[in-house]
Amino acid sequence: MTAIETGRRRRPSHLAVVGETTHPMLVGSYPIPVLAFWSGVGSPGRTTLAINVATELAIAGKRVLLLDLDTLGPSIALTLGLVDTPAGLSAVLRLVEQGRLSYDEFRRLTVTIDLGRQELLLLTGLTSPERWEEVSSERFEALLLAISPFVDMVVADLSPPTFAKSSLIHPSIKIQNRDTLFESIVAKCSKLITIAGADPVSAKRFLEAQSYLTDVRGAQEQFVVVNRFRTGAIGANAKTELVESFESIARLRIDAFVPDDAENIDRAMRNGLPLALLKRSSPARLAIAELAKQLAIGGSKAARRG
Repeated sequence: MTAIETGRRRRPSHLAVVGETTHPMLVGSYPIPVLAFWSGVGSPGRTTLAINVATELAIAGKRVLLLDLDTLGPSIALTLGLVDTPAGLSAVLRLVEQGRLSYDEFRRLTVTIDLGRQELLLLTGLTSPERWEEVSSERFEALLLAISPFVDMVVADLSPPTFAKSSLIHPSIKIQNRDTLFESIVAKCSKLITIAGADPVSAKRFLEAQSYLTDVRGAQEQFVVVNRFRTGAIGANAKTELVESFESIARLRIDAFVPDDAENIDRAMRNGLPLALLKRSSPARLAIAELAKQLAIGGSKAARRG
């Protein structure tokens, strides 16, 4: 049993396991803090976590914009059961480029999710993955600058890297790597939240991607979340084995275990609701609320890479 595991054994199993050291929220290289959610190949629940962390931050009183930046398969609107949505990201980017994004236009093009006394703003993503070049890293930074008076932070749902270049040929554009935006955000965001699954395949894929993230982000820290945690796929000592594997292979400390809570997650999706609006006492919701609290105040840890 590692020291990491021993030091946390008394924490209830349904709560997130997070670093003990806290630091103020960092803006990073952007005008406002960006919390970027990323996962590798597979579906470990990245979008679900992004939605629910953004919800918890908004409930805590933050002005939060949840932004769908998955240029491969945007799914936040679908997860929340939204059918008739504004033009969203594409329209806002056009207005920013034209210098015409007012507060009223921003509110018109975002979806407001009522959280009772608070609200969460959602900017829906691209309607087609073929339109990915509309969201360049330069346009994204211009967007952040334009909305900085309106929101306190952005929670961005990122797509996995593709390692592919554009096949579009036009005199006005350069052929660029499809991952340019992804790499820019990973390098400059305030916090990178990386999500792994609790089965051997997902964990292996996650660890294999770490060398790529290191090349992009350097030694900057990341918050590592094991989502849908359960013991069935690995065994009774799953938590210990995952902690030790991540530490020994990639020098990573797991910051949160979000339990497998399929019944409540499925109910939330059927109803198009964040967990906090469906069942506040659900195990997954409690873990995500604890994680959001740590992300809001920093919850930082020293990057530990060999």
